[in-house]
Amino acid sequence: EDLKYEAAMMSGNSVAVSSLTGDGMEDFVATVEESLMGLLLPIEVEIPYSNGKEVNLVQEVGHVESIEFRETGTYILARVPAAVANRLKPYYVNPNATENSEQNSAKDLDSDGEEIDWVALGRGRHTAKKM
Repeated sequence: EDLKYEAAMMSGNSVAVSSLTGDGMEDFVATVEESLMGLLLPIEVEIPYSNGKEVNLVQEVGHVESIEFRETGTYILARVPAAVANRLKPYYVNPNATENSEQNSAKDLDSDGEEIDWVALGRGRHTAKKM
């Protein structure tokens, strides 16, 4: 119980989970899902019926919020990884709205408001912050 409280008070995405009882797994799964949704970009596309594989791709790797079958193709409002969003650019219903949301979500900021250099972090070239 104390660990749950301590994890809740920590900054970031800390969750207390018991490996013995499984207590806290619901919180863990919710936190992971929330973090992963932050990596997805919103799209609004209308994909021609002749490109069913693209619709399937969105359904497999994205989070579909709305889908409609129209005369000209399948309309999808969803959140997808950046690579899929780029692949679907020819089918955007409103290209300007999606570009603005990409620019806003592309800049991740740390707790001090500084932009996070994900490439440097991935290569182990980041500098530790002094507390």
